[in-house]
Amino acid sequence: MCRDHRRVATWVARNAALNAADTTSVSNGNTVIGLDQSTIESYAKVVLGESKRLPGLGDATCSICLAEYNVEEIVRCIPECRHCFHADCIDEWLKVRGTCPVCRNSPSASS
Repeated sequence: MCRDHRRVATWVARNAALNAADTTSVSNGNTVIGLDQSTIESYAKVVLGESKRLPGLGDATCSICLAEYNVEEIVRCIPECRHCFHADCIDEWLKVRGTCPVCRNSPSASS
């Protein structure tokens, strides 16, 4: 895990308790705080090649840590909206927030 990713993971974990109201989303009338590990792991991970082309939507930087993607980094995309992020960044984000950081849609388990 690179330094930027560790910093984001620490920030997300530290602020989760402080921002509980902010991290709560409503899905089908149920209150959800983050996603369970099995749901997060159900989202495909991809190792970036030389082109650094993302398998889904996104630009040259991760919207969570704001670092550029590099060759051989692992990215994960949310199936419903197809937004992609560094796998470490989105995994930590989804543990405490139940929505995509870009579009705020509530993801669900991949089938």
